[in-house]
Amino acid sequence: MSIKEKLTAELTDAKLGKYENIVKPYVLDEICIFAKQNSEFAQAIEQSDKSFNDCLKASVAGVKEHISDLDCYKRAVAFYFPGADIKCTMTLDLGDGGFSNSETSTEADSGKLQLDLDSLLDF
Repeated sequence: MSIKEKLTAELTDAKLGKYENIVKPYVLDEICIFAKQNSEFAQAIEQSDKSFNDCLKASVAGVKEHISDLDCYKRAVAFYFPGADIKCTMTLDLGDGGFSNSETSTEADSGKLQLDLDSLLDF
């Protein structure tokens, strides 16, 4: 049984609230994508005794009017795998394929290995 089938089956008799029903298809899709990306996360879901119904409730707990997609997905991931987080990168494209984007922060380069081939040629 796939993770999508497992989670969908868990909702058969579930009583979902307004917000849970709104986020249900999106959280389901993202959970399945994350499970394909990481086998340990997939295993946590497969072996969990937690229900997808409860995951949806945890994903929107305390929401009055709005929650960002990213925050909702973070809550869903942490529900099945406490301490897990997701990262999202968004880049502005002004219709030029991102060519006009310039990185003005050294923070954007942190963690990147940069090599200057000219320095290899200096004897």
